[in-house]
Amino acid sequence: MSTRRASRYAQVSAAVRAMKSKMLGRNGYDRLLRCSSSSECISILREERYFEATTTAGEPLDSTSWEDVFDTKMVTLIHKLSRLSPDGCAELLAAFEDQYRLEFLKSGLRQMAAHEEREAPSGVMPSDLSADLLRGIVETRNVERLVQAAGAPALYAEISTALAENKPLPLVEAIVDRYALSRIWSATDMPDWIDTRSVQPLVGEHIDITNLLLAARSRALGIAGEETRQVLVAVNYHLGTALSEAESSGSTTNALRAFVKTIYATSVAPFLDTYREGGSLHPLDVSLRRRHATTCLSVFTGFPFCAAMPLAFAYLMSYELLDLRAIISGKHDGLTADRIEQFLIL
Repeated sequence: MSTRRASRYAQVSAAVRAMKSKMLGRNGYDRLLRCSSSSECISILREERYFEATTTAGEPLDSTSWEDVFDTKMVTLIHKLSRLSPDGCAELLAAFEDQYRLEFLKSGLRQMAAHEEREAPSGVMPSDLSADLLRGIVETRNVERLVQAAGAPALYAEISTALAENKPLPLVEAIVDRYALSRIWSATDMPDWIDTRSVQPLVGEHIDITNLLLAARSRALGIAGEETRQVLVAVNYHLGTALSEAESSGSTTNALRAFVKTIYATSVAPFLDTYREGGSLHPLDVSLRRRHATTCLSVFTGFPFCAAMPLAFAYLMSYELLDLRAIISGKHDGLTADRIEQFLIL
């Protein structure tokens, strides 16, 4: 690694560690979980200056605008990390941002499938798309306009065909995931081999989790193995032969048993002990994300002059924002703190 690149990474490492120290942590989560309402949660976050870079003093945050503020905070963070990082790392972070933004596309597809409107979609709202325009897109089922707004026009043909053929929603969403994660994986092939070796475990585990959950959900929905195979991300990082076994299994339980033979057994096996066929896979999703978060945290005890640190921090912040959405939404819906805890990743 050149002296110049090492100097750039020293700068980004120092900045990331400083930003990481401002994450809420367990104490911050506990304080929010003790709140009596979602508005109290938002007040505490403002008191902690959590929205400092994305809102002006006194700017009101209603039940929908806080979602936009979280999205703006995440995108602003990625842009800051990109500016500090060497070129190859900046390109990887740009691919990560694209994947984050494509959650907006998946949200629109879910609304179309449900034939219902929501006040605000999960994921990023592109700056040129208003809530009224989104409602119009959903009402008219204008898929072409949706993928263009999400910045992924290349997906229009495949998604529109899948919808015309009445493919199950998880398969349609998987088309988006495959596109986004394939681009991130390609971006891990970086000029410096140290960078490549540092980031591929983070992205590889992310892809494995996505493929594992898709294979399990497909069994629950009775989707043919060949259909599932077509939309899996074409990277098998540490699933090995268990992925093909799961694809061809006859039930969700058997698919999960195949994954017990992988490095993800610490998440899959305990879940399988209490799982009943047809039950929700969400607890497994949360457990696997927690495992991935632990992998990201381990980066901070390793070699600091590489692309893994800014990418790991981007992942951790995305998980913190998911947790805050779960806490605020849970408080709005009157859930107990114990119930909300089950949805939290960090």
